[in-house]
Amino acid sequence: MTHAIYDTKRNGLYRDKVQDFFVDRLVRTESMAESHYHPYYELFYVVKGTCRMFVGHSLFILSQGELVILPPSTLHRTQYEDKVERITLSFTETYLENIKSILGKDFFKTNVQMGKMTFNSNSRVKLEENFDELLYESRKNDEFSEINRKSCLLKLLIQIARNSDGRNEREQLIGETEASIQKAARFIFENYEKDISLEQAAQIAGMRDTYFSRKFQEVTGYGFKEYLTNIRLQHSQEMLLNGQLTITQIALACGFTNSNYFGDAFKKHTGQSPREFRKQQTD
Repeated sequence: MTHAIYDTKRNGLYRDKVQDFFVDRLVRTESMAESHYHPYYELFYVVKGTCRMFVGHSLFILSQGELVILPPSTLHRTQYEDKVERITLSFTETYLENIKSILGKDFFKTNVQMGKMTFNSNSRVKLEENFDELLYESRKNDEFSEINRKSCLLKLLIQIARNSDGRNEREQLIGETEASIQKAARFIFENYEKDISLEQAAQIAGMRDTYFSRKFQEVTGYGFKEYLTNIRLQHSQEMLLNGQLTITQIALACGFTNSNYFGDAFKKHTGQSPREFRKQQTD
């Protein structure tokens, strides 16, 4: 089933028709033009090749047999330096309603959290067999496919839970430059509401301003200002949906200097004004 949910997939300039369940297998060579986040869970698995994914404030270097879990509203961007074969699987909370009783109410909080997972040769074979069956059932799509898709998804989630020893919330094997950039990104991520300058972020990374600016772009795929604005806009959307603050109060709380600048940035990013977004999502 497809239904309308606000999503910034691609460039965030339209309302996407989000499927409750979707899986595909593609070879990619071009990096994402824009960062984005989804209102659904996404599992990103590398079959062949190597790529980099910047998630929230963490950098992950992914190669064969590695998977990244992206819970709803997780800001991310993928960079491909060469040919990469990958499988992406997405599903909404709604899709899982009738199997949550099997998994237990705390299953997702404990086992399906943001991070990178590495599967060894044996577990990788089982994981890819499961993905292959999900891909097959999505193509076949007969009267039994929905049942088997949910059965395969349940098995896949159990595989992920059993592989908890292979989970990393932060990349360990990165160089000194990447570590410094990640430190600055974490500072931005945790202090987005403050008046953060390029000079201040560069100082956190221990780099000169111009060098930091170039390296930040290379490592994360974002320009410094773009990353800061994206983090602020993501929080502003959550506040528009979940609170009673005025638009001016939200703008200031998210680090924007005034409501007019906030409104312009919000509309450029989403295609709607903050007021239109709040009204459309709460009606």
